[in-house]
Amino acid sequence: MIEQQDQIDFSYVPQSRGLSKGVLVVLFTGLLVIFGIGGMSIGFAFWGHMWPSTHSMRLNLGKMPSTNH
Repeated sequence: MIEQQDQIDFSYVPQSRGLSKGVLVVLFTGLLVIFGIGGMSIGFAFWGHMWPSTHSMRLNLGKMPSTNH
């Protein structure tokens, strides 16, 4: 405990020093990773896909072939 209470100065409000450099680096790196993953998702969405597919099965779902033997 503080022995002499009259020496504590409560006449000012402490000011924040802001965010530390480590926190800013983590935040900036996180944002880069988020936008990088989003960009890769968009980029790879167009790679290797053909629409409409020319090799897909065309089945009339109303007249499915019977699987009973």
